[in-house]
Amino acid sequence: MGRFFDFAKRRIVGYIVTWTLVLLFLGIFYRGNPPAQAGGLFILGFAFLGSLLYTRRMKRKQRARREAEERAKQMQEAYAMQLKAAQAQWAQQMWQAQQAQQAQTIQQTRQPGGR
Repeated sequence: MGRFFDFAKRRIVGYIVTWTLVLLFLGIFYRGNPPAQAGGLFILGFAFLGSLLYTRRMKRKQRARREAEERAKQMQEAYAMQLKAAQAQWAQQMWQAQQAQQAQTIQQTRQPGGR
């Protein structure tokens, strides 16, 4: 996924985590009674911090995944370059061997007593 979709995914997860924590704390501490304004603000602030911590963790994991993918891509490119160089070297050696063989054949035909 691209960076925009990673950002959108983190925001959506952040909202879900925030409201899940809010509803969880309301259910645990206030069991049907509405909280006072300070209590509600505390719960909202706590849920926001929990959401922020969770989405920062997601961001670190996404960054590590992107860096690992980039390293893997660089390794593949390096391997392809090494393979191409090895193939070129092999082709050069084959060409030299073929040239040497042709030169030897020509030299044998020019020698007296040769075919």
